[in-house]
Amino acid sequence: MNTISEAASALREGRSSARALLDASRVAAESAASLNALAWVDWDQAGRAADALDAQARTGVPVGPLHGIPISIKDLFNVAGMPTRGGTRAPLHELGEAEASLVTRLREAGALIFAKTNLHEVALGATGENRWTGDVCNPFDPSRQAGGSSSGAAVAVARGIGLGAVGSDTGGSIRIPAAFCGVVGFKASYGAVPLDGGLHLSWTCDHAGPLARSVADCALLFEVMSGRSTRHGAVARKPRLAVPETWLRGRLQPAVREVFERLVASLRADGITVDAVDVPLITRGWEAYTPLVRAEAAWVHRRALADGGEGFSELVAPPLRAGLTVPAADYIASLKMRDALAAQLEAMLSHYDALIMPGNAVLPPKRGQTDIETEGGMMSVRDAVLGQTASFSFAGVPALVLPTAPVDGLPTSLQLVARRDADASLLALGRWFEARLTAGA
Repeated sequence: MNTISEAASALREGRSSARALLDASRVAAESAASLNALAWVDWDQAGRAADALDAQARTGVPVGPLHGIPISIKDLFNVAGMPTRGGTRAPLHELGEAEASLVTRLREAGALIFAKTNLHEVALGATGENRWTGDVCNPFDPSRQAGGSSSGAAVAVARGIGLGAVGSDTGGSIRIPAAFCGVVGFKASYGAVPLDGGLHLSWTCDHAGPLARSVADCALLFEVMSGRSTRHGAVARKPRLAVPETWLRGRLQPAVREVFERLVASLRADGITVDAVDVPLITRGWEAYTPLVRAEAAWVHRRALADGGEGFSELVAPPLRAGLTVPAADYIASLKMRDALAAQLEAMLSHYDALIMPGNAVLPPKRGQTDIETEGGMMSVRDAVLGQTASFSFAGVPALVLPTAPVDGLPTSLQLVARRDADASLLALGRWFEARLTAGA
């Protein structure tokens, strides 16, 4: 049972149990312990919760859509009875203690919240490398990056440590690890999923969302966390798609481009519109993203920085301190650019169902690698990775990543981007693409 949908059917029919699913998750966690996906787990506590869910199911009382399904939570969100450390040794002054609403909603739907997952320190990074907790390693090749910052969430899903996970995405922190770990990741429209009870990185760009083994599973988790239905989403005709060709030029590794262009060619061969479009503000949005996020992150952690910044590693302390010196004019200019990019995407996407592009520009880099070769020459890993995703969280529009054909045993992916609040339509399009990719088209 690789998906939530399959497991839920087995539970309803009495062919499985919450305890059995938890035991399978424990076996998977132990076999993949070296990948370092989990930040915290108490298997005895989780076992008691699973047994209580099974006892409830035996009473015949109607249960929620996630009853007995093991779900892990990024160690950025408060969960009752579990510590929240944010992948750092610094104090988290602004976090508070109340359980995150999204966690409570999952629990009320019957989910078995059993573990916390590791992350890039305070979510400020895209590699999954962490001096304090240890690197989260790629499940396809442990010498490579798992992506971040929701690195442990993606690895957990990829290795069957639970059937779904919750991550956060400020510049790509759900989509990048999903792409690198061969799973599905969904970043909903800005504000769709509540963020209370979670540690902010940038309140202007922060999102929460699911990682799972299928688009349908992500849709179900999104519905529970957001309280929004996706049943009205449909692909009732051949979709109209757009590729931001000018922006992609020079960004991709040749192997990634080959997979993507093969997909585009197959779509066009089937009579599906795939137009090349120019969205010039994507590049400027990426440039404006950094000062805004760093300034807001520095404000979130201002008390810890004022006390000397003890507990932040050398990977995270410099960009946090840089955020303290961002001029007000630059911060305001970033906000203005966010509005301009959102308006440009809205206008362009009024003619298309989605923008499509590779979920990541490159195959997973080696751990510790800081530069990478692309078709346009050498590029920093940060630019290659975050640059592929950040403008869409910056603009607050929904984006979905799902696996495509592997290259030399490493995953590639497809990213779909839609108009703001078109989450249901985007998920429906994601299911359409998933079926097509599974069929080998």
